[in-house]
Amino acid sequence: MNSRDISLSILNKYDYDKAYVNKLLADTFKNKNIDNKDKGLINELVLGSIENRYLLDFIISQFSKIKIKKMSVSVRNILEMGTYQLLFLDKIPDSAVCNESVKLAKKYANRSSGFINAVLRNISRNKYNIKYPDKTEDKIGYLSIYYSFPKWIVEKLVDQFGFEFCEDILKSSFKTYYPAIRANILKVPNDGNGKVKTDEFIDTLKSENINIIPNEDIQNCFWVNGKLDINNSESYKNGLYTIQNPSSQLTAITLDPKPNEIIIDVCAAPGGKTTHIAELMKNKGRVLAFDIYQHKIDLINKSANRLGIDIIEAVKHDSSIFKPELVEYADRVLVDAPCSGFGVIHTKPDIKWHRNENDIKELIKIQEKILSVSSKYVKKGGTLVYSTCTILKDENEIQISKFLSENRDYKLISEKRLFTHIDGGSGFYIAKLKRI
Repeated sequence: MNSRDISLSILNKYDYDKAYVNKLLADTFKNKNIDNKDKGLINELVLGSIENRYLLDFIISQFSKIKIKKMSVSVRNILEMGTYQLLFLDKIPDSAVCNESVKLAKKYANRSSGFINAVLRNISRNKYNIKYPDKTEDKIGYLSIYYSFPKWIVEKLVDQFGFEFCEDILKSSFKTYYPAIRANILKVPNDGNGKVKTDEFIDTLKSENINIIPNEDIQNCFWVNGKLDINNSESYKNGLYTIQNPSSQLTAITLDPKPNEIIIDVCAAPGGKTTHIAELMKNKGRVLAFDIYQHKIDLINKSANRLGIDIIEAVKHDSSIFKPELVEYADRVLVDAPCSGFGVIHTKPDIKWHRNENDIKELIKIQEKILSVSSKYVKKGGTLVYSTCTILKDENEIQISKFLSENRDYKLISEKRLFTHIDGGSGFYIAKLKRI
């Protein structure tokens, strides 16, 4: 199978199994017979087709007599993949795109090969004359089609942030994402006050052909300039660093845990924030980490072992269920709540297709319950941090405002709203509260 065959197979699995695309790609790339050049094209075709699906279907519909919903999964995916190449991949000649798409059709949708050929060649001839919804007269339609987002999400974002800011948010979802890492101060040489010796750490990773650039805003955070293969990184295996988005790193920093304190992380998996908390505590004290799934508890323990951390006690527990023995037990509690994930669409483009309005309503109820239960665990004078990787106010500011109105023993200390197009990392919300 060549790269286009593999790409089509992934897209078909995505549609049939309703699986997450990043997992499908990761499972595919475990095949050692796929070289890096092919991986690059597969990644481009699959992610490009999925994140631009509304736009691609809008264009295909203008040149097809058959409605999208009437097409087989294979026919639709061949057309979407072909249209994506015609619109976005200038290095591949249009003729090659059409020819390769017809080859795919003959293998997987033989009766439709002529139809696919006609539609794609028609798009090729007219791709610079396609009419999109008018930006002035149909603002929601324009944003939805041009940036490939469900209308209900666009309507919510425009309502909460206005048209121009919403457009900036949608644009940023297509941003090329460079990974970031967090240096482990328990293992990396540092100044004794929690700041790693930058030059030494850069040189250590450079010896593994990993180039990093310090994040000037966040201590011990570094951007990766290029590719990062943790499977071939001894520094990673030895626990010198963790892959973690800068916005996510700010969560533990905002919590500000101290050595010898008791911390509870109520939604801890996969453990990035939990282990960061333990590192900031210099591996002294106690960190209780909860998650509802045992395999995620195992991930937390695995990360802790790699990083040389032994103060984390990971426990399988549903954090919406009250534990009376923990009342006023913790100095600080982190509620990194389950959320819609709309702040990480630039790394998980299919989130926007998996979510619906009812999901948001249910998530808000879960967040509210976990926040209410967990707030009971904070000592008087202690700290509660609530965070999400979404940008929707319903799950963030509105959620905290409601909590404060019902819990007069808490006051808001600070709020951080992070956006990809402004701050560079994922979209995030972090609220710091104090129990009084």
